[in-house]
Amino acid sequence: MKKVLLIFTFSASIFLSLSSQKVGLVLSGGGAKGISHIGVIKALEENGIPIDYIAGTSMGAIVGGMYAMGYTTDEMIEIIKSPDFKRWSTGEVNSNYQYYFRNADPKPNFVEIPFNISNIDSINLKSTVLPTNFVSPRQMNYAFLPLTAQANAVAGGDFDKLFVPFRCVASDIYKKEAVVFRYGVLGDAIRASMTYPFMFKPIMIDNRLLFDGGIFNNFPVDVMRKDFNPDFMIGSVVSNNPRKPDQQDIIMQIENMIMSHTDYTIPKKDGLLIKFKTTNVRLFNFNRVDELVQMGYDSVMKHIDEIKARVPRRVTVQEIAEKRNNFKNRFPKLKFQRVIVEGVDSLQKQYVENIFHYQNDVFTLKEFKDSYFKLISDDKIMEVMPHAVFNSATGNFDLNLYVKIQDHLKVLLGGNVSSSTSNQAYFGLTYQNLTEFAQTAYIDAQFGKVYNGLGLGTRIEIPSQKNWYMKLGVVVHKFDYFEGDQIFYADTRTSNFTQNEFYTKLSIGIPLNTKGRMEFGIGYGALTDSYIQDRSTATATTVNDKSIFSLGSIFGRIESYTLNNLMYPTTGYNYTTSLQLIGGEETFKSGINPAQTVPEISDLWIKWGAKIDQYFPISSHFTLGTYGELAVTNRKLLQNYTASLIQAPAFRPTPHSRTVFNEAFSANQFAAIGLKTIYNFTKELHLRGEAYWFVPYQSISRSADNKAYYLTPFTSSQFIAETTLAFNFKIASAGMFVNYYSSAASQWNFGVNIGFLLFNPKFTE
Repeated sequence: MKKVLLIFTFSASIFLSLSSQKVGLVLSGGGAKGISHIGVIKALEENGIPIDYIAGTSMGAIVGGMYAMGYTTDEMIEIIKSPDFKRWSTGEVNSNYQYYFRNADPKPNFVEIPFNISNIDSINLKSTVLPTNFVSPRQMNYAFLPLTAQANAVAGGDFDKLFVPFRCVASDIYKKEAVVFRYGVLGDAIRASMTYPFMFKPIMIDNRLLFDGGIFNNFPVDVMRKDFNPDFMIGSVVSNNPRKPDQQDIIMQIENMIMSHTDYTIPKKDGLLIKFKTTNVRLFNFNRVDELVQMGYDSVMKHIDEIKARVPRRVTVQEIAEKRNNFKNRFPKLKFQRVIVEGVDSLQKQYVENIFHYQNDVFTLKEFKDSYFKLISDDKIMEVMPHAVFNSATGNFDLNLYVKIQDHLKVLLGGNVSSSTSNQAYFGLTYQNLTEFAQTAYIDAQFGKVYNGLGLGTRIEIPSQKNWYMKLGVVVHKFDYFEGDQIFYADTRTSNFTQNEFYTKLSIGIPLNTKGRMEFGIGYGALTDSYIQDRSTATATTVNDKSIFSLGSIFGRIESYTLNNLMYPTTGYNYTTSLQLIGGEETFKSGINPAQTVPEISDLWIKWGAKIDQYFPISSHFTLGTYGELAVTNRKLLQNYTASLIQAPAFRPTPHSRTVFNEAFSANQFAAIGLKTIYNFTKELHLRGEAYWFVPYQSISRSADNKAYYLTPFTSSQFIAETTLAFNFKIASAGMFVNYYSSAASQWNFGVNIGFLLFNPKFTE
């Protein structure tokens, strides 16, 4: 009996020691290389090796955090391969959530200098020229909410109560110390741990500005030992201490400046270290998911016999799945009922609440996502940090929004550097304010040979379930054609001329789905065209003729827009249609005989226009673009040929064609089509070939006495071809082009543009 009892006691002690054996997994930081950690987890699970605790830094915090929330390795792989994950790392917002209605009218700036008016009485201005981060946080701020909210609700903010107890590490650069997260908002903890300096924006938690945990502790073995003290640790390391920096490698230079030395070891008595050689994987190259996962898996399998020998305890795949399902079955539905806004004053809070117009109604994640991206698409909003806090009383989540407002004043600088006459300098000043309305006032000035202009105006947006805005603008500008350096044209039939315009427009805009808007309003314009009707007889003393117009208009415009670039787009579309009722008076003043001023002539006409510009991806490198344009007006021919041609709608589909005047491409009624073939070398660099066919219904011709008359319908057509090597920087575009016009004094043209060629529209456009 005593012998049996001894055997039973010995067996029970062995069983208890095996069943109580705990295993901790420690995951290092290392950027995209940290995807290998998923393969490590996959191999351990398939071989029955338990993971009782998990701790990680940076990418290790992302992988470890997802595992602690109950995500399977297959689900993690799917997330990292998804377009959404790519957007987290690049800051790009899904085009489906870019609200064109809220986009300000485009401006030709590539530098923006914000000024913070901290004390309006003393006008104490503080500027921020250098950015704190290269990747916008807007996409990432949203992403961590649906990823972590439900698991965080089940755990009640206690990371020990997750599917697997979890720790992650961030860095407080002010106190020069690592910060260990054991509880709190799980999404914020992971986000702080992976906030690589300069690339991502740091976040504030408990009044501490936090960065990537790799700065002070890139491999938190000490945290695992202190918090959990497991019987056996498995370490997965995909990083090294920074090597001697290269003169050309800015990332390596930054790492040497900011990262402390990390001990990437685990004593043999405490566990096993798995280290990867991934020197050929760049820090933010997240495209090699399958390869990196397999690398992690294979590395574990090389050590699996040793691991099994030292960890005799087993957990089957079925047991893990059952535990995971039990945890995830406790997830509350991700629905929201209350919106709590912080960080802004009462009027600004009212503005935000009007966008999140659900009040006490229950709303879904999709409805939250729609409203969130509507809010951040407003250029007066700097950042929105959303948190989902489970409310046990309602059974739904409260939505806490911490909102940061943009600086009030901005100075904008830009323009275009060209090999031709189209050099432009741009200066803009924008003042924006957010109360219960969104208000913007602006001044824009452009200077150049082709175009000089001054625009000022204001826009007020009223947020509600049916958003709308009111806009008032005043423009004074001048277009010079063939003035000064006549690089492209020396046409003997069409005179040198300038167009001076002063106009004001009051309009109201409403959204049409996420990509479109409708705008309608009224306007008044005073226009002066100055020209010489017959340049062949002109002398140095010849005085220009003038056509002076006093016009009023009622207009409407519908536009849908998703193009990815103002100068050289390669994706998206632009659909536009407009209708104008224009009326007014024309006065002609002769330069040869000023006494022979022609009396005012009144006219009333309708102008309709439509344009389609769309791009279709054919493969990873090839894109096909299509273009179509129609213009129809019943405006009468004016008092002479030159005035009639200048005032007629013009076909100008390329940047170069917008800077010159070609009489062959102007007509009161025309149709045009175009085809664009684009070869994308990279996302930024492409070669585009464009061809356009222009067909006027009735071309305008000149009689012997300089009067205008129509030719027989469809008796002529014209052709434009252009090839451009374009590079789209984040802040501007550069293009080197060669083009051909079927009718022009200079049919072949070559040039270079760097920047933006973007002018205020003319009054009748």
